[in-house]
Amino acid sequence: MTTPATPTLQSELNRADPNNLADMLRKVQLGELLEIQEYDTGTITAAAAVTIPGGALLIQSAHVVTSGTAASVGHYHPGNSTSTPLLPPGGANTAVGIASVAADGSTITFPNTVTRVILRYIKKPAVALTTEV
Repeated sequence: MTTPATPTLQSELNRADPNNLADMLRKVQLGELLEIQEYDTGTITAAAAVTIPGGALLIQSAHVVTSGTAASVGHYHPGNSTSTPLLPPGGANTAVGIASVAADGSTITFPNTVTRVILRYIKKPAVALTTEV
């Protein structure tokens, strides 16, 4: 005898049962998921890691506007949590740098300290898709 799998938010969304779909979409706050968020840290104390409000499901772009290190100013490719933050030869103002994004999408880390960053991203669902329903 097999034990049926415990339904999760993800499995129920995939099933797309019209009787439950509206409730599932409400749980993940679908409207928030469909909107690109833009977060400007404003001037912050020099830090290499920046906390992403609400966490990120996906980061579209990361732009360091100001930094104590002039070569750090510019655009960065958001890598995964195992990426090593990297400043390209000549600096991020001449080529794209690499930033590391935490596995849970909570922070993005740059190779040097930054004092203002603009991020464009898709916010994480309000409830994890692995949550049992």
